[in-house]
Amino acid sequence: MSNYYKNPEVLTVFGYEVYFTRFADSIIKDHFQDALSDLEKVLEEFQITEAQLISAGGGLSSITQNLRDKLYEHNWEKINIESEHKVREKVLTSESHEIDHYKEFGKGNIGLEIEWNNKDPFFDRDLENFRKLHQLGELTLGIIITRGESLQQELIEVYKRFLNDIYPYSIEQLSEKLSLSQKASARISNMVSFDREESVAAIARLLCSSKYGTSTTHMQKLTTRMDRGVGDPCPCVLIGIGKERISA
Repeated sequence: MSNYYKNPEVLTVFGYEVYFTRFADSIIKDHFQDALSDLEKVLEEFQITEAQLISAGGGLSSITQNLRDKLYEHNWEKINIESEHKVREKVLTSESHEIDHYKEFGKGNIGLEIEWNNKDPFFDRDLENFRKLHQLGELTLGIIITRGESLQQELIEVYKRFLNDIYPYSIEQLSEKLSLSQKASARISNMVSFDREESVAAIARLLCSSKYGTSTTHMQKLTTRMDRGVGDPCPCVLIGIGKERISA
């Protein structure tokens, strides 16, 4: 039995895959209507273009910045919370907990992280941070926004459309439009001479796997951690950006 679940009555913005853990759906719906309203406004306004997907990099891409700015507009600010464990005034341990988006509400506090395209161990960091702050009473629930499964599967089609649009291409043209490593350039140089369908498919697979591979942050990697109990007992809202959020 999975540790995460859907509730189609909570956070129903079109184009997102939303999961909850540990009654997070009831918590946010019944006690954090202001937070729910903020999220709905941010998610409804958010769109991704195919050009961004082709050119976007890691955690500081224009996609991440777009989401981040929208959250800042609603006062979801970065915070660093210091904690200490003392025995008879002697500090035994101290920790610093940084959350990119944190907001205080009347009935508690919520933390939010955007993991658009980092290495997937960043999920472990976020969830462990949520767990510790929840146990300290500084966090009522945590939220993570990442790529949804439908978007993850659509990415290779985005690259195919991009390549078909600029065909016929040379390695020089591709290098100008994409940030290719020396190794990638060498591999693609051989694929440019394939017939059109084979060339487009092969280069799209290489580009997609090198930028948005299985070891990067996306919903499947996140739900796997939920099933392992990472972050428990902090209730979490998991938001996957779907392919429907792609605009021309």
